[in-house]
Amino acid sequence: MNRFTTLILTILLSGFMTLSAADKKPLDHTVYDMWESIKQESISNDGKWVIYSQEPQEGDANLYIRNLENDSDTIFPRGTEPKLTQDSKYAVFKIKPFFKDTRQAKIDKKKKDDMPKDSLGIYSLYDKELVKIGLVKSFKTPEKGYGWIAYQLEKEKPVKDTTKTKEEEKAEKKDRLDAENGKDDSKNDKGTTLVIRRLNDGHEYKIDLVTDYLFSKDGKKLIYACAGNDSTEKAGVFVFNTADTTKLALVSAKKGSFKQIVWDDNSQQAAFVADIDTSKDKQRFFSLYYWDGKNKPATVIADTLTKGLPEHWLISENGKITFSKDGKKLFFGTAPIPAPEDTTIVDFEVAKVDIWNWKDPLLQPQQLKQLKKELQRSYMAVIHLKNKNFIQLADENMPNIRLTSERNADLALGTSSLPYQQFLSWEGALYDDVYLVNLKDGSKTLVKKKHRGPVNISPAAKYIYMFDEIEGDWLTWSTKKGFLNNLTKDIKVSFNNELDDHPDYARSHGAMAWSKDDKEFYVYDRFDAWQLDPEGIKAPVNWTDGIGRKTNTTYRYVRIDKEERFLTPNQDMLFKTLNQDDYTEGFVYTTCTENAKKEQLVQMDYHFTNPKKAENSDTFLFTKSTFQEFPDLWTSDTHFNNMKKISAANQQQKDYLWGTVELVNWVSANGDSLKGLLYKPENFDPNKKYPMIVYFYEKTSFIKNWYMGPRPSPSTVRPSFYASRGYLFFIPDIVYQIGYPGKSAYDCIVPGVLSLIEKGFVDQNKIGIQGQSWGGYQVAYLVTRTNLFAAGMAGAPVSDMFSAYGGIRWGSGMSRMFQYEHTQSRIGDTIWDRPWHYIENSPVFRVPDVTTPLLIMHNDNDGAVPWYQGIEMFVAMRRLGKPAWLLNYNGEEHNLVKRQNRKDLSIRMQQFFDHYLKDEPAPVWMESGVPATQKGKDWGFELVK
Repeated sequence: MNRFTTLILTILLSGFMTLSAADKKPLDHTVYDMWESIKQESISNDGKWVIYSQEPQEGDANLYIRNLENDSDTIFPRGTEPKLTQDSKYAVFKIKPFFKDTRQAKIDKKKKDDMPKDSLGIYSLYDKELVKIGLVKSFKTPEKGYGWIAYQLEKEKPVKDTTKTKEEEKAEKKDRLDAENGKDDSKNDKGTTLVIRRLNDGHEYKIDLVTDYLFSKDGKKLIYACAGNDSTEKAGVFVFNTADTTKLALVSAKKGSFKQIVWDDNSQQAAFVADIDTSKDKQRFFSLYYWDGKNKPATVIADTLTKGLPEHWLISENGKITFSKDGKKLFFGTAPIPAPEDTTIVDFEVAKVDIWNWKDPLLQPQQLKQLKKELQRSYMAVIHLKNKNFIQLADENMPNIRLTSERNADLALGTSSLPYQQFLSWEGALYDDVYLVNLKDGSKTLVKKKHRGPVNISPAAKYIYMFDEIEGDWLTWSTKKGFLNNLTKDIKVSFNNELDDHPDYARSHGAMAWSKDDKEFYVYDRFDAWQLDPEGIKAPVNWTDGIGRKTNTTYRYVRIDKEERFLTPNQDMLFKTLNQDDYTEGFVYTTCTENAKKEQLVQMDYHFTNPKKAENSDTFLFTKSTFQEFPDLWTSDTHFNNMKKISAANQQQKDYLWGTVELVNWVSANGDSLKGLLYKPENFDPNKKYPMIVYFYEKTSFIKNWYMGPRPSPSTVRPSFYASRGYLFFIPDIVYQIGYPGKSAYDCIVPGVLSLIEKGFVDQNKIGIQGQSWGGYQVAYLVTRTNLFAAGMAGAPVSDMFSAYGGIRWGSGMSRMFQYEHTQSRIGDTIWDRPWHYIENSPVFRVPDVTTPLLIMHNDNDGAVPWYQGIEMFVAMRRLGKPAWLLNYNGEEHNLVKRQNRKDLSIRMQQFFDHYLKDEPAPVWMESGVPATQKGKDWGFELVK
């Protein structure tokens, strides 16, 4: 070997050496922004192209277009929101401004209109030509057609008219303020320029002052609303015909407000609501307009004078409009006319008071949270288009209507939970009175009173089907015969979640599908799928042959066709499988035929996403991942042959220490066999002793193959970050006994930790615990019961179950009682019936026993757990001289939303655990605190040496 060859080998070997575990870097807080995710992926209909956005957590994304035939990539910087056209010839996407420019504009406190704007990219996949158009607000392409695109431009900056008098400027300002205050709704949106572009030659048609637009499904027409102006442009709704580029006015007026524009599924009819009254009355009255697709204007098909509309009701501007799939019915919303506002009221002279009444169906805070929704509530009505017959379906006593999947049937499902709304405060779930509603005359038939569980109507409307959570059975009600059938009473397996350990009725494992013409109904148990006769005559059939229960594997149907509404004979079917012993995943192929063979296509130690199929090709697009492998995009055929990885995000991971994960088993103090996840450092040495962090919530071991890249935390620690930095990381499963949630956590977690200590590689004096919300409560409980842990971090913990029981979840306005009596807190009774359970499970009563330093995060805008719960724990520990810290991120939610706060918390949690578990110096904020006078100036991150 000559000296030159030796030199080359030395250089190559040194290059490989940089990738060894000894030379890799631990993850730190500087890596967050560059760590990427893949979003908005889709595959072309012909199966030849994949498009996706590869986005860093903070910075500029890249849009990738992958040619699957030659495995080449075309990359567009800052591309996002991509769409592939139906003919697989074009990719259309937005191009965001540079991140640095947007950031600088925010620093400069630019107004919204002065912020950097998006552009539009139109890329010809075969010609490889890009057209870039600036200042684009939105774009749309036809759902099923092709050849055209429409995009709306941003509002142009106004040029000041120096010829106007002060009086004219004053009048314009008044009009603008009136519009902002809702006094003239037609002035709220003046619209911007809409451009309709033919893709093959780039020819464009521009329309000014457009407020809304929508392609017909086949792309042959585009409907748009125009705000109009006082001089040249009429307000109205118009149709642009892409075949001959003609324009038809459906309605035109001097001024107007036009909303809820829709097409029917066959692209033949359209509807919308409009208010073209030029008066400035505050109460606006909308009319429902219908267009039959012919070369003539739309007509008013319903308004306040329509026969059958309840007295003192109107056509709602907020009600969703939709056609039946066959185009014979038009559904829309109506509502009572609101009481007129008293304009004589002087705001500063009026008392501001909420009046809580014990008879209120909902508590005042919940009413206030739902106020906007209630003010905009509408009630479904239908017009039969053949005879223009109007039928009011929903009303104030039965507000909810659910149509069949195709909306063609003359029957619908009606429900009302109104008689049972008070129960929501202490049960946390609603009951329903269930009705069958006749769409021909609006009559309703009571099917079942006070039903608990999901309820729906079958695709062909032959049955109302429901799961009775109280009895644990699937029921059908024949719309022809008018009686209930219990379909599962004779089946020996459970159809609700038999592992549910809440003090409440367990939910079902779900319904899978119906077959054509409602002949068969398919549901799940914990493992398998079952075929049921909705009449209850034929014996149930285990559709997956009982293989799931025999092999401890869950089978779940994957709906490949997004438009599928029912199963058809002999159709191909794909099931996703999850083995509950080792959490391997895979897919099984079969056909919709009784006793059809089940072919296991793949079963691997990976986590798969459900595949997306190319519409006209046997090509799947999906991701697969492990804790170590990022969920990159893969393609295969529909039997998962020829799997090919087509993306390569986060290549920088090879430069950092990571870790491994394994399932571990132990037995709880109550004799339950439990599973958990143990994450180890990449260069793990079983002969060394490691510090360990224990994180928990409830049952989490199923996430074994989930990739968890580094990111600033909203509330919890991440295993990849801490394993990279030399920690063991343990996530134990927990099972609960009703009435003893705290002790249940102790009985599961502590034996799990002790079982790992016995293995010899855990430093038993350097173990920390961390949890958020329910996990935060369990942390607070554990530190009052054991000195096993050297440090604890509790996010949003309940510390006093008495005060928490009587509190409000301010995010929803609901009483917290239901949590303790029926759901997660698992007490199972009231504070009056079992006060000792509330005392036993409240950490604040055992604070004198705490020896573990405790870091608490609880934020003053927490909508789930009132932040005084964290305060109670902190002030008790402070009073007794126990080491404790409380982080309150001002204005923040239950979990942190703002990225800067997430980064701050991540740093503080690492410093806290490093100090107690690695003997690192304490930071200033832990040692001496940060006084209010230094808030926002000094963060106290410096380590005290």
